[in-house]
Amino acid sequence: MKAYSISIPDGRQNGILFNSPHSGTFLPERFLKQIAIDPDLLLYSGDILVDRLIQDTPLFGATVFINHFARIYVDTSRSAREIDPDMFWTRRHADNFDRSGKVARGFGLFSRKSYNGQDIYARKLDESEIAHRLDQVYHPVHRALSRLLGQLHHRHGFYILIDCHSMPSYGFINPGLSGSQQPDLVIGNCFGASCSENLTRQVANFFLNHGLKVVHNTPYAGGFNSREYGRPEQHRHALQLEFNRALYMDEKTLKPNEGFLPLQALLTGLGENLDKKLSQLDL
Repeated sequence: MKAYSISIPDGRQNGILFNSPHSGTFLPERFLKQIAIDPDLLLYSGDILVDRLIQDTPLFGATVFINHFARIYVDTSRSAREIDPDMFWTRRHADNFDRSGKVARGFGLFSRKSYNGQDIYARKLDESEIAHRLDQVYHPVHRALSRLLGQLHHRHGFYILIDCHSMPSYGFINPGLSGSQQPDLVIGNCFGASCSENLTRQVANFFLNHGLKVVHNTPYAGGFNSREYGRPEQHRHALQLEFNRALYMDEKTLKPNEGFLPLQALLTGLGENLDKKLSQLDL
């Protein structure tokens, strides 16, 4: 299984790249033998269907990058150092690990916990698993993504990385909670550090004008991809979009609901809108 796929427009290609780092569902047999949990539960930790939401954006010149491996196996929107040493029998390289807050909660480069807090593994892993997964998934994805963004920047003088994610609805987290206060979309630009404000405003206004409730940077300001690839002063823009899953899926079955096709059309429309506005955005 290749770690990723790239869809390039048939005609003119612009400098926009839609990325879905967490929609993959592939779980290797080697991994399935290591876990002590129903593998179907692990898919709830990913951004199921987001790859399909953005699949038509190449119609208007954008490129699409999709990860195929499940997030729970390797989360490519983490630093390669965000590893929990307690997951492994030996820890010769533990000094190089970054025990971030996400790692401490069980959601590092290799997740230790499922979305509902269950332990994933039956026992500790051999340290060789680190290099295996980095070489199998993490490094190929970032080499390809970095190379592709570099090509877009060289060709167009800029790039826009739109990193697409999803968040569970309040009602799914706790059936007693009301979803009326939850936004439909959180736009993250690392508080202005990963994307220009005029581009951020253009994207926000597009969704606001189509009736979505939009907030900025809270609680999702932008993950590793935004921080790694967003350098607006170098004309390298990275924007994170975090959609409420209730907009487009049944969160219990992970199947599309009646809102899926409208949201898919809206994301295709975002690609068209940005393509038309590129010359006005001073990128």
